[in-house]
Amino acid sequence: MPSQLARFTDRCVDLSQNAVIGEPAPAIKKGDGGYADWVIISIHCLREYLNQPYRRLLDILYEMPGIAAKLGLSVDQLPDFTTVCTRKQDLKMRVWRVLLRLSVSLHELGDAQAIDATGFKRHQASRHYILLLGHSKSQSFAQIVLT
Repeated sequence: MPSQLARFTDRCVDLSQNAVIGEPAPAIKKGDGGYADWVIISIHCLREYLNQPYRRLLDILYEMPGIAAKLGLSVDQLPDFTTVCTRKQDLKMRVWRVLLRLSVSLHELGDAQAIDATGFKRHQASRHYILLLGHSKSQSFAQIVLT
């Protein structure tokens, strides 16, 4: 039975290959081609999943040939962490949007969904909202919503 990391990697590879437009390119092309976008996206997903910086993640992947093989690479072909960082920044926003749309289908959705893009914590966002409405700081967020 595959490990949880192996199942996650399979899912990441599948989603990232679907997120790139057209037929997925080979994992690596010699010369100017470099690494395929889906490989860079999959490595980024693994970085988020394992909560490791790219440098440490690639060291870990070097010791896991089975996971590297799921990316279509041997451990000798793994990219340098600087390559992954640079290529990740070069990816177009539409690829990340498609990946987000595809990954949403993996989760059950409740009655209400929201993404807080303010960067504030809940208390700070509430205070920010109160100030935007022009109410005093002494009024609570609940009082404003109820009125």
